[in-house]
Amino acid sequence: MLTLQMKESAQQWGDHKRAPLLNLLFFGSPEITLGGEPVTGFVSAKAKALLCLLAITRRVQSRNALVALFWGDVPEADAKTQLRVALSNLRKLVGDHLQIERETVAFDTTQAYHLDVEEFEKQLADSRLPIAKQDSLSAISQLLSANRAYRGDLLAGMLVRDAPEFEEWLLVQRERLCGMALDGLWTLFQLERARGNTAAALDALKRSVELEPWREEAHREVMLLLARTGKRSAALQQFETCRAVLQRELGVEPASETVHLYERIRAAGTDPRHNLPSPATSFVGRETELQTIVQRLETETRLLTLLGPGGIGKTRLALQAARQQVDRFLNGVFFVSLAQAQDADAVLAAIAHALAFSFSGGEAPRTQLLNYLQEKELLLVLDNFEHLHDGAELVREILARAPAVRVLVTSRERLNLRAEWLLSVRGLPMTQTGADTGAPSAALRLFAERAAQVAPDFDFEHEAAQVHHICALVEGMPLAIELAATWRRMYSADEIVQQIKIDLDFLATTQTDVPAAHSSLRAVFARSWEMLSPREQGAFRGLAVFRGSFTSEAARHVAAIAPPTLQALADKSLVSTLPREASDPGLRFGMHELLRQYALAQFAYAEQQAAALHDKHSAYYAEKLAAQETALKGADTKNAVVGLARDGENIVAAWEWASARTPPDAVVLARMVEPLMVLLELRGEYLAAERLYAHTAAQLEDQNAPNQASEIILARVLTGQSWFCFRLAQFEQGRALSARAFS
Repeated sequence: MLTLQMKESAQQWGDHKRAPLLNLLFFGSPEITLGGEPVTGFVSAKAKALLCLLAITRRVQSRNALVALFWGDVPEADAKTQLRVALSNLRKLVGDHLQIERETVAFDTTQAYHLDVEEFEKQLADSRLPIAKQDSLSAISQLLSANRAYRGDLLAGMLVRDAPEFEEWLLVQRERLCGMALDGLWTLFQLERARGNTAAALDALKRSVELEPWREEAHREVMLLLARTGKRSAALQQFETCRAVLQRELGVEPASETVHLYERIRAAGTDPRHNLPSPATSFVGRETELQTIVQRLETETRLLTLLGPGGIGKTRLALQAARQQVDRFLNGVFFVSLAQAQDADAVLAAIAHALAFSFSGGEAPRTQLLNYLQEKELLLVLDNFEHLHDGAELVREILARAPAVRVLVTSRERLNLRAEWLLSVRGLPMTQTGADTGAPSAALRLFAERAAQVAPDFDFEHEAAQVHHICALVEGMPLAIELAATWRRMYSADEIVQQIKIDLDFLATTQTDVPAAHSSLRAVFARSWEMLSPREQGAFRGLAVFRGSFTSEAARHVAAIAPPTLQALADKSLVSTLPREASDPGLRFGMHELLRQYALAQFAYAEQQAAALHDKHSAYYAEKLAAQETALKGADTKNAVVGLARDGENIVAAWEWASARTPPDAVVLARMVEPLMVLLELRGEYLAAERLYAHTAAQLEDQNAPNQASEIILARVLTGQSWFCFRLAQFEQGRALSARAFS
């Protein structure tokens, strides 16, 4: 019983000693409350200022330092007496929140308190964390909290007589914290602008102007944002406000840069904002690419090229990004189609037409256009640039002469300029976009939307698997997906899959408002083919023999393609460079499956050449696999399997070609039969292996005049097939195959 009473007494004592919340709001006119009640009764202004200083610094202060700060012009004995009086007063008002010792005084940070200055500094510090540790939304939230905390100058209106040292300290702190607030607002403005949140960016700027009305840079940014959002009158009025403030506060006129901006805004008043065509269909996916484009255009990037093969969706992506940027540029965004342009002069004329700019007599048209653009802030979208090599010089001149002009290019080939940034555009993703919601991927959504337009009976839930197969066959290429979807009015999704496998020409449309160049994939690819030199055409055709990815060394050995030629095809978006992997850090290349089909078709009148190329391919990968046989069977199994993983498709293709030859290529099959069996075993691909070996066995048995070599190979293939049957628990079939192998 006594123990319980002692515990209760201790708890009551602890509750008694726990100080109530001390709330200190020092931005603007100071407000101090304790437990929700205002703290009053300060013996002097210096006593109140002393509490403020202790809380703001949150450091141990010596009594001598405090005496010098507040009573430096008073005799020492009197000064110390006045300090004791002030501390005695503070002990009565907020004593539990102070640590008052014989020689020192400090604010007790272990007690419950809230200090807006501390919150402000912490939020700003957290907002400056590296991007890797937080996203922009988190930084924006912290900056907004800091802005809310900063209600005005530190201890605004506080007057402490006969304390010049404190007044100097306070002035320094006010300037420091105001500078931090301005920096935070500027960062907030930049982050909101990068997100396209113009209203929030403008709010941050206006708050900055309120804090420092004579800051011309902020006035100019306000003018720009207002003008870009169509509020031209408000932008011009902002200039007048800026001029009046500068005249009143500093007795100066606005800088030439500000005046120049005013004149540009006034001149841009009657210009059109854009000439972007209205989309005929919805835009699907590409959220990551759009964000990347916006971020690039918000930085110092002057020239951004969207690079990819025909049909991959570069134009739609560029147009969608351009629509999001109309308010970003003072003089707007303009789309320039170059599909029909043949030379640099045609590019010049197309740009002028898009800008509604008319040439006059006198100076050369090129000079007139450059002079016109020199004072403009706009985005030019140059579409289909790949065939205009001599037009790159005009782009370079525009960038050099017009510093506020940015250029977004779509092309199958880079412009090869120093200012150029590249963004590779690939097929739409086919994986699920939301594991929890089960939302279909962008590729599947695109097919579903287009199919529903032409086939009212289309049911995505029942056809999802087949739609995924279609999208996989075309590797997410948007044009191919849309062309395939138009056939849903006549064929089921299953039938579309079979048609795509049979004939590339199936991917075409008869819709009358589709440009001829995009009415079929063959027409799209033919444009790229015609732009290749004879050497590049031969190389492109030769690469069709590869399946999956391949190395530069393989291209050279199999198809006699030198690295510069391979790189030229990559620059023209007919070959892609693939991301490096930790297990295989070497550079590898790939070709879109539909482009591979088109390249294979170019062998139509060169069957012997195609066969010789396949023979080289088969022999090369047979040698590569055989070279790893010892490692596959030894202690280095894991590394051997990993090393061969990215060549898996080519290894299987080499095996299939050798077994399909008439007669079969016994040399290649003999080298591959056992290491291929071991590789498939180690990778656990039992079912695929059994089917592969069964197909090869059937081909060998169908030979009209089997020879001894092919019979030996057949026996080894049957042995392999039987082994995988046993692994699949198909014991009777396995025993039968084993008996046939040894008969």
